[in-house]
Amino acid sequence: MFGWFLRLLGFARDVPSSDAPLAPAAAPVTRPGQPLPVVPSEDGSAELPVLVGEQRRGPPPWDRSAVAPAMEPTVVRRRLRQELEALAAETPPGGDRDFAERLLKLVENDKLDLPPFPDVARELDELLQRTTTDILQIARVVERDPGLVRRVWTHARSAMYSSAPRSLHHAVARVGLDALWRIGMSVCLNDTVFRVEGYQGQAAQVREHGIITAEVAAMIAGERRGSLYLAGLLHGVGDLILLRCASDTKRSGPSLEMLAKVGDTTRASLGVLVAHSWKLDDVAVAGIGFHGDADGAPRSQQRGARIIRAAVVASYGVRLKAEGISYDNADPVAIIQALGFDGNQAMERASTIYAELRDAERADA
Repeated sequence: MFGWFLRLLGFARDVPSSDAPLAPAAAPVTRPGQPLPVVPSEDGSAELPVLVGEQRRGPPPWDRSAVAPAMEPTVVRRRLRQELEALAAETPPGGDRDFAERLLKLVENDKLDLPPFPDVARELDELLQRTTTDILQIARVVERDPGLVRRVWTHARSAMYSSAPRSLHHAVARVGLDALWRIGMSVCLNDTVFRVEGYQGQAAQVREHGIITAEVAAMIAGERRGSLYLAGLLHGVGDLILLRCASDTKRSGPSLEMLAKVGDTTRASLGVLVAHSWKLDDVAVAGIGFHGDADGAPRSQQRGARIIRAAVVASYGVRLKAEGISYDNADPVAIIQALGFDGNQAMERASTIYAELRDAERADA
């Protein structure tokens, strides 16, 4: 049932390994388009990929992202400037230094040259927060975005229904408010918002990782939509800022190693600046900024940040398991349990979404 949504969002494609979002991909044990070797979960409710066995040293991917220094954008921007100035100074002349200097100029710009939060997404969010909703009013918002109209019609005409919808408002009603909200929010990560020419594979991975994280976060929180789903979806948005900066075709591009290094250092802080620019609430800001270490979040936001961290661990963990990669003393289930959540349940949810991504790839092959 979830595969249609993933295909609509453009996640049914070949993407790099999850070992590091902006690093060269490791050769996967099972390639997209091939069935995953699986075993049943303990309660039989899901199938989990088989661990094939490649041990690696160093921190696992969920421990490589530095947390934001604060929730306040002025503090974050100041720290980012200091970090990027030091990085540019220590980097030899060439594409990597050019990239650090471009990023520094970008951070010094108050608005990061960011695209605005899509109007359609914001209006849908406001409409769907009301206790009563007018389907005709929602349809009028949807019809202003041709891409959103196409996605709604695609789902409303899918094989699960015996007939085509009679009108756009009928299609909106058929899709359902929760799924419509998720489709609307996905506009935030689309390539029409973040153009990353030359880095489409890396951007697709960021988007896929965001979807899996959002779905797991929603399951843990018991919410189908809301700030925690949005925080999971956008927790890696800082990487899209980096990729957009790297895709400047007028300049020499950075190495993948440089992208990975800068991403690990800055993605959370850049994400906080994006969240403030888009006027997201503190729950989303904290989830984005402190998914690397929830204890660094303000006390009132620590539970939400722990949910996003648990979802990030589950998302990475299931992909690493599918690729046969493990790390010393890094058990995703135990880490999620230590955060106060059901590790097996989180991994099963991540596994379900991951498997549906692969099913969507095979369907589109």
